Amino acid sequence: MPKADLYKISITDGKVLLRIPQQLIGAETANIDDIQAELHLMGVDYIPEKLQEIYERTSGEFDFLTDFKTTSFTLQIQLSKGEEKAYLNIIPPMEEDDPLTLEMIIRELKEKNILQGIKNKTIEKMIAEKIYYEPLIVASGKETVQGRDGFPELLFLPEKLRPAPGTKVNLREVPVLQKVQEGQELIRIETATMGEDGYTITGKLISSTPGKQYRIRPGRNTRYNPEGTHIIATKSGVVCINNDNISVEKLKVIEKVDASTGHVRFDGIVSIRGNVSDRCSVEAVRIDIGGSVGKARLRSIGEIRVSQGLKGTVVQCGSTLLANNMTDTQASVGDHAMIDEFVVNSKIYCGSTLEILSANGYVSGGVLQAGNLIRLPNVGLPGTDEPNEDGEFPEKELPQTILDVGISLKNRKQFNELEKLAQESLHFLQDDLEQISTILEELQKIGWDETKINTLTELESKANKNVSNAFSNLRKREVQDEINVLNKNTNGGVVFITGKIPAGTAINVRRSRYNVLSRTTDKAYSFGDNGIQAAPTKELLKLYQGHFLKLPV
Repeated sequence: MPKADLYKISITDGKVLLRIPQQLIGAETANIDDIQAELHLMGVDYIPEKLQEIYERTSGEFDFLTDFKTTSFTLQIQLSKGEEKAYLNIIPPMEEDDPLTLEMIIRELKEKNILQGIKNKTIEKMIAEKIYYEPLIVASGKETVQGRDGFPELLFLPEKLRPAPGTKVNLREVPVLQKVQEGQELIRIETATMGEDGYTITGKLISSTPGKQYRIRPGRNTRYNPEGTHIIATKSGVVCINNDNISVEKLKVIEKVDASTGHVRFDGIVSIRGNVSDRCSVEAVRIDIGGSVGKARLRSIGEIRVSQGLKGTVVQCGSTLLANNMTDTQASVGDHAMIDEFVVNSKIYCGSTLEILSANGYVSGGVLQAGNLIRLPNVGLPGTDEPNEDGEFPEKELPQTILDVGISLKNRKQFNELEKLAQESLHFLQDDLEQISTILEELQKIGWDETKINTLTELESKANKNVSNAFSNLRKREVQDEINVLNKNTNGGVVFITGKIPAGTAINVRRSRYNVLSRTTDKAYSFGDNGIQAAPTKELLKLYQGHFLKLPV
């Protein structure tokens, strides 16, 4: 407990007053030796028996101890907790022998190791106006100025839809597919600031924290302006965001995909107004489907959105998958999976989070695996939470549901492989540049040579390809690195189930297994000192709520 909470010495109108609060049983008490030491430093003469009487009485009020009869000024100097400020309290003597001077006070400050930010004018005012018994700030350090994070201004959005300047923006939650024209400014990037260091009144450095740069890069058909402050469209089209880059893509609109259209493969965004029939496939940068999908294949390097259901579909999605429902579906998702209503007998593998959005939604059967977080309303089919005539729960006859969180060995291997591939591309690029430099030197000496010019063209093409491969792999690795960091913060991941959980449900966290033995509700499963722990979802969900994606309408 701070000394000021245990006792207080005050000098008012030439009287020394002592206050000792009433002490609670078992609480820390004032030390009479500390009181005597402070009185000695102040030059106070007192009767020890009087001090003992006040000490034992502990009235909680200021009690008179003695008259203050010094002939010199007493300078009480107190530093703030972080040594950012120094306070001076001037206590005049009863009979003044020598006048108080600026030099005397500065000397006293330096003896307390106060070297920075001394306010001479304040001290002179206290002396001239005889400001006594009123502590004032006479020295201040320099406060740190923390760095400001960078942020994007989303110029491609209508002004009323743009986040306010300085707002933290998750690009995956930004409405896209906005039409833009060649040369249009898409994003203005406000760079982060470094911040300014401060110092204490005793000369100690207080380091500032630099702001974080906002990471967004130009993708296909976009570029930086010469100043590097804006990302600009190099072609007309619609805006598409994948992970941390923004591109402008061509848009192809199709009424439906069936035997009449055949397989659809498009280097851009495919928007299908109707359904995708069995035995068809769709490949694109991004896929939007207004209807349902049967036993078909969907493959996209970016997002896939399906307004209705997936039934028997095989999905490969590089970014985020959003669908109304899933039955007998296999989906591999790079980042987030968001299902509106239900998932039945399906296998979903996603890099970061998986959730069912409807409060009455559910999963039944199959395997749901996420790198970090799973959030579900219920496990088991509706109508299986009441016993039948024999007193048995129908859920016992249903297939087991397996919920798994944690970075899989496959993903860890992929993460290491991406780093290796990026390094290889950079090494190959270095070799290409050395060969290009050699050929250029030879051409300067011997002049035009058709064979060497052709070789130079081939090397240039190889170098461009290696640059592209290196950047692509490094960007994929950065996305995986973010998933790894969150996985570390969650200690392997968490499974949230806010509703019913039937017996037999299997929960895997960090490759440790937990079998639900009896029906229960509202549980969060996470990894603790003794393996997987089950606790109510409310408190734990608060910690990780922000990591679940909120896609725009």
